[in-house]
Amino acid sequence: MPAFRRALIVINPVSGLAQGLRLGQRLAGRLQEYGVECSIRQTRGEGDAAQWAQSAGENGFDVIVAVGGDGTVAEVAAGLVRASLKIPLAHLPVGTANVIAIALSLPWMIRTAAAVISQGRIRSFDVGYLPDLGRHFLLMAAIGFPARIIQDSPRKWKNILGVFAYLAAGIRNLFVPKHARLEIDTEYAPMVVKGHTVLITNIGRIRQFGFAVAPGTSPHDGRFDVSIISSRTVWDVLKIALRLITWRQRTRAMRNFRAERVRVVANPPLPIQIDGEILGTTPVTIEVIHGGVDIVVPAGYR
Repeated sequence: MPAFRRALIVINPVSGLAQGLRLGQRLAGRLQEYGVECSIRQTRGEGDAAQWAQSAGENGFDVIVAVGGDGTVAEVAAGLVRASLKIPLAHLPVGTANVIAIALSLPWMIRTAAAVISQGRIRSFDVGYLPDLGRHFLLMAAIGFPARIIQDSPRKWKNILGVFAYLAAGIRNLFVPKHARLEIDTEYAPMVVKGHTVLITNIGRIRQFGFAVAPGTSPHDGRFDVSIISSRTVWDVLKIALRLITWRQRTRAMRNFRAERVRVVANPPLPIQIDGEILGTTPVTIEVIHGGVDIVVPAGYR
């Protein structure tokens, strides 16, 4: 018997160079071979995925599958956090960067993804929440430089260049970081520093690239890892890159701590993005919802 009986497959049709629908239909066919009854819905606009996820359990589904990129899976997760009857979330990555899938070691191949979903191995994950905006995220909230990269990577360029659209935007912004006066308040002592980036990380390690924003970050412990970056020279940038790869090189241009709640006020204001979506500018308050969503993970997830 399969772990799940009825699956709602939510597809972002513009993801993956507009291949989301075709790939979602193929996944449904594979799941049906495992005995899982599948219903397919295509998003037409913002909020569709969250609305369907919020009511999926009440409508008789016992798993929801997000077919799309990081934004799609984050929106589905947001709906599940608000659901009165929670069900697990599975994900087929077909977006541009697919950072969430990489961080969770989720498979990209249809056959393998269907096998993972049918096995139904579930872990509870923390979820980030922005109470003033009513928005949620799984991976991280990024303030400053990373948000500018998202701003400079419109859909048309991502469709043409794929993940290289982000690389091009990063290079354009790399040597012109705009520093701000940062007032950062947590459940501990407040601080005032100069910097151009604040990362509030829930899932911190991308194993395939050997990269970690913070190696101790866990999406299961009810805390964020907060990183403040204030690089001013090319040498600072290189030291930060070395720290992210090895986590042995210390640098004053990057400081880290952990917190359950973070409020950031910047002067001048800095842009904000969560899981690849621009949300405006600071000030912003971010809280952790411990165990807010259940996610179907492969046997290799640690």
